[in-house]
Amino acid sequence: MTRKTGELKKRCWLAKQRLKMGYFDMRREAENSPVRTDDPIAEYSVRNRLAEVAAVTSVADEKMYRKVCEILDSDEIALNPIGQLIERDVYDGLDATGKQRYVLELSEKFRELQERYYRERTGT
Repeated sequence: MTRKTGELKKRCWLAKQRLKMGYFDMRREAENSPVRTDDPIAEYSVRNRLAEVAAVTSVADEKMYRKVCEILDSDEIALNPIGQLIERDVYDGLDATGKQRYVLELSEKFRELQERYYRERTGT
């Protein structure tokens, strides 16, 4: 039950990010705007911008993914990778239950990013 709820929350969060970034407005604008094929720069610009917005999951997620890559690429054995990912200013501002929730969400995100890391490295 919690895994499904976590997945639903994640999808809702991603949809909210797309709304914040204006993805749907740009998509509607691109569909309604008369982009001429004889103007390749304008057509490329619109398509490129739509692809950028669609591909971006979150700047924070990519930043965290880079940290996960650094942890997994290092020669050291990471005994506490979650501790290395914790943002202390955020963590210190939380109450006890908030800290537990933060660590659990961070560990789930680490697991997902770790799977992504190994998938990209193995090419599957």
